[in-house]
Amino acid sequence: MFAAIVLAAVAASTGGAASTTVPFTLFDNRMLVDVTLDGKGPFAMIVDTGSPGLAITPSVAQRLRLATRSAGSVTGAGSGSSQLSLTRVAVFALGAVHQSNRPVEVIDLSPIRKTIGFPRLDGIVGYDVLRGYRVGVDMDANRLTLSRAPLPVPKNAVVVPFTLEHDLIHIAAAVDGVHGNFLVDTGDRWSLTLFRRFAEANDFYRDALARNAVTGIGIGGPVYSDVLKTNVSLFGATISGVITRASRDRGGVFATGPEDASVGNGLLKRFNIVYDYVDDKLIAWPSRFFADQDRYRPLGGSSAQPASTPQLPRNVRAVRR
Repeated sequence: MFAAIVLAAVAASTGGAASTTVPFTLFDNRMLVDVTLDGKGPFAMIVDTGSPGLAITPSVAQRLRLATRSAGSVTGAGSGSSQLSLTRVAVFALGAVHQSNRPVEVIDLSPIRKTIGFPRLDGIVGYDVLRGYRVGVDMDANRLTLSRAPLPVPKNAVVVPFTLEHDLIHIAAAVDGVHGNFLVDTGDRWSLTLFRRFAEANDFYRDALARNAVTGIGIGGPVYSDVLKTNVSLFGATISGVITRASRDRGGVFATGPEDASVGNGLLKRFNIVYDYVDDKLIAWPSRFFADQDRYRPLGGSSAQPASTPQLPRNVRAVRR
């Protein structure tokens, strides 16, 4: 999940079809779609509701021979930072949807790709691309739909209003009966991540199954968390035994962010969902994954201690990941 992209003075424009449906690959609980940039590709990108913009890797920028300019650094889930550059692509295409003059962040995602084992990871598709559409995620058929018009949903679908805060979707939800403001983040591999302030205030660390474990790799390095099981209430359902991480980081977004929790795609994949950016609502109903049992799969070792909160220079920008 990334934070706000720095937009140049000339806004991007949209074109092509009013709707498109494309297949996605579910890998490490992330949805990967193929896109083209300036007629080249395909490039494999994560569909990330926790990202406000469009991002590509330095290797993609080099392949497209894009002129880039340094914009300082970005921070994310880890306690460190990564270099940030900015550029533009003339045409971004996802299926039949085309967007021109698109601003793009350039960020090195290779530590994430190598650690997780993505066959390809060329970038991120976030809010700046998705806004103005009803975005349908069909987990039963592994299909993603972008449509200007309303999408068909079954009678048992549940409608949940959301708010956009810094271009990111937030909903009211609860964990173990504790209500809060939860980010909805398809770019988060976990089922549920509790931000440190919220976890400390509600003593979620007491029942940890694993302590100070490396639970992911993000912008800025490893993500350290305690791991526990919780009951999560959202979309009109209460799901038990949800593998949850409670942040132990001293820096990065999970340690310092204002949200209470992040609902990741490990939990979101239990539902087929329409992310309706036109009417500010989510429409959800159970998918083929709904009754699956959550399992904790350790990522690397957990013996190292998280770094202290870094002192960031003035040109460092916060980014969610």
